[in-house]
Amino acid sequence: MAETTKLVDGVDFTAWVGASEVASDTADRSSTAGLSALLDYPTGHAGDRLFPLGHWLHFRPTERQSGLGEDGHPALGGFLPPVPLPRRMWAGSRIEFHSAIRIGQDLRRTSTIDSITFKQGSTGRLCFIVLRHDVLADKILALTEHQSLVYREAATASPPLPATAPEAPTPEAWEWVRSCVPTEVMLFRYSALTFNAHRIHYDLPYATGTEGYPALVVQGPLVATLLLDAFARRNPGHDVTRFEFAAKRPLFVDRAIQLCGRSTETGRAELAAVDPQGLVSVTATVEFRGT
Repeated sequence: MAETTKLVDGVDFTAWVGASEVASDTADRSSTAGLSALLDYPTGHAGDRLFPLGHWLHFRPTERQSGLGEDGHPALGGFLPPVPLPRRMWAGSRIEFHSAIRIGQDLRRTSTIDSITFKQGSTGRLCFIVLRHDVLADKILALTEHQSLVYREAATASPPLPATAPEAPTPEAWEWVRSCVPTEVMLFRYSALTFNAHRIHYDLPYATGTEGYPALVVQGPLVATLLLDAFARRNPGHDVTRFEFAAKRPLFVDRAIQLCGRSTETGRAELAAVDPQGLVSVTATVEFRGT
């Protein structure tokens, strides 16, 4: 467990470290079918097993409307501490898959705050919160996820989108590349599947005027899902045993991204999402075994 900053703005954040909450759900076919449709598979493709990241569509937040903060997330100060920084992003996850989750199984997720760390970055103060999620399916451990959240200071200005050529260059040094353009409709459908009300993904005036982005932001877990799906299309019949992704810089709506992959050793591959300027925006690794 990482060291936690004790006192920030008069708040003792160590009081939240080790706190847990439990959520229950059922692995349902409609969510699985919805993700399959979002990824543009034919009807009936989903099958009886969840996509490896399909648990993100479950345990949806059910905070009352009156309990939401300005950004659309549940207001801080309950399970998550009252971080005095307004901008939140999902910075990445590391997931160990122990057994497949199947449609109809009873799910139980125990979430624990592993650490809370404040740092000084180039753009101001940052707060990193690491959550551990243990998900059981019919009382059997299905996966363990360490999720990293980052909170940042308020934006000072909304930068313009950088210019890009109509046809983005194909990234080099990768074994395969798949192109994708996340549209407003895709962002909306993914937010609907996850019941994610974060306004940077659908509210353009808020995204640009309040949070300082040049356009709507593509959800980090959506990019991770697109990367793992691209890998699965290239490697059918493989079981994913471990997946890790890290968001380096945001990706924006209606801007082509390149989903890239290459094998690094037996049973392991590197993945990346590359933006129209050729910059790596999301990195990932996947470990797998053949079937």
